[in-house]
Amino acid sequence: MKKKTMIEWILEVTTENLTNRRIANKKKANMYERLHFRIDDQIKYCINCKRTWKRNRKMDGRDYEFYPQSNIPTIGKEKKQCPNCKENNKNGNTSN
Repeated sequence: MKKKTMIEWILEVTTENLTNRRIANKKKANMYERLHFRIDDQIKYCINCKRTWKRNRKMDGRDYEFYPQSNIPTIGKEKKQCPNCKENNKNGNTSN
């Protein structure tokens, strides 16, 4: 039996059918990629209380999740007033 050269092996492996199947699998995987998001992009930093927070989707009936101060790095986070501070400002409470 003759040993195949590298080029013969590559041509055998890259038949049109196999290539099309690989491309279809990649497309299928890419379809779900847009459903994923980076948690880091969802977390915001509150200037008033100096905590990080994010809006919850469907978790324990809570609309927002707050993280302890200095638990998550704040560099690069969007700076936005958290719902607790907004509510306190509406009610006239300025202490945190």
